[in-house]
Amino acid sequence: MTERIKIFSHNDLDGFGAPYLLQAVQTTVFPDTTFDIETIGAGRIDEYFDRWLHSPEANSFTDVYIMDMTPDSSHTFQELNASFANHWLIFDHHESEADARAAHTANVVTPADETVNPSAASLAWDWLTTQPRFNQLSASRRRELAYLIELIRAYDTWDWQNDPNMSQEERVAADEFDQLFWFYPLSHSAEFVTQVFALGWERYRKQNELLVQTLNDRRDHYLKGHLKDLLIEELADHKWGIVYASDYKSEIAHRLMEENPEVEAAMVVAPTSISLRSNGKVDVAQFAEQYFRGGGHADAAGGRLDVNLIQVGEQAVVESIKEMIENQATEEKETETTLADSLDPALAAKMAALFKKD
Repeated sequence: MTERIKIFSHNDLDGFGAPYLLQAVQTTVFPDTTFDIETIGAGRIDEYFDRWLHSPEANSFTDVYIMDMTPDSSHTFQELNASFANHWLIFDHHESEADARAAHTANVVTPADETVNPSAASLAWDWLTTQPRFNQLSASRRRELAYLIELIRAYDTWDWQNDPNMSQEERVAADEFDQLFWFYPLSHSAEFVTQVFALGWERYRKQNELLVQTLNDRRDHYLKGHLKDLLIEELADHKWGIVYASDYKSEIAHRLMEENPEVEAAMVVAPTSISLRSNGKVDVAQFAEQYFRGGGHADAAGGRLDVNLIQVGEQAVVESIKEMIENQATEEKETETTLADSLDPALAAKMAALFKKD
């Protein structure tokens, strides 16, 4: 029987890695299956799923997989059960949605090793290894894919910085893999991830060595420049480091706390989103959920802003210029004088008599 599986996933590296892992082995492991992959922003699964479910194309799919996110609405779970019965799965690891997943354990993929911090990609790998045709992949191909998934997992969970047992080689590779992912626009993310899965990390890295070095240099310059504008404030009884940055948000947050040990959490503000990191003293997932309609992990989370900071900043500049123009006009009006006002009274009288008409 041919299966057609719709996959909704997040649009970061972990979110692309999970579904495109299945796509990478489709010919060998899932020869009778086709995958239709749609990547979306955080917190938007309910609206995207509802729109898709009520479209004509939804009737042609046999299964639904949701990766790197969990529905927020109970209505979505009801729709999944009603429309796909036992043919839906969730591959997610975010702690802020753990309770929602706990109510649907039969449809939730869990990690093979509970001692390892999972990511969506590692959950997809654990599930993949249980599939009947998995062993038809060569041993070298399995090792190659397992290494890529570990790099994705390590970066997404921040184990590349926090796990003392991780080798330096893996730390560097995880960092560089994520940097390369964000270098390309999202319209090319699928192509990039597909190429890396096809070549393996070692070959892809060798082919793009100059680009990787350039990105490392560019990032270092970017971080130094943006951290100059660091603001430290107390929020909710904790000391926060706050900085604006539209790129390298995780790296900026990490270096921010590294260089300012008194800071308990980092808030990296982008035009329409917010990225939060903690040293363990602040539950940033709860903070994100409470104030920014977001979520994530206790030490790493994110959310959305209700305003566009760039538009707000532009408008502030315009208002400031308008105020300066008005103030300048007022000053000029107040200091404006006539020639007669500036002349000595006696001289003014003589000039008046001179020009007086007969």
